[in-house]
Amino acid sequence: MKFLRTIDEARKFVYLNKVALLAIMNLEMELSKIIYAVLRKLERISKERISYAILLIDNKSPPIITLFINGRQVFEQSDYFGNEKKDLQALKWGIREALKDWGIEPPF
Repeated sequence: MKFLRTIDEARKFVYLNKVALLAIMNLEMELSKIIYAVLRKLERISKERISYAILLIDNKSPPIITLFINGRQVFEQSDYFGNEKKDLQALKWGIREALKDWGIEPPF
């Protein structure tokens, strides 16, 4: 997983990877720590097909997770349960459905 600090780095990441998951978050926030753990689990089982990055921010906004395919946004999630198990299942479902819609075999 890459850690990015600027919008330009995030833009480059999105356009250089066929399937890119970009999370925008402040890792000091409790909810972001839960979502980071979820992303690490997803990355372990799907890193061959999905590239992962976190754009680090300083404000206290809730995390936003966006999936891009060929530079085009195809999925976004900004609401969470605050429970690692539930958030993992919800994110897997959303990503899986977005990939299927684009004819890409989901890794989970």
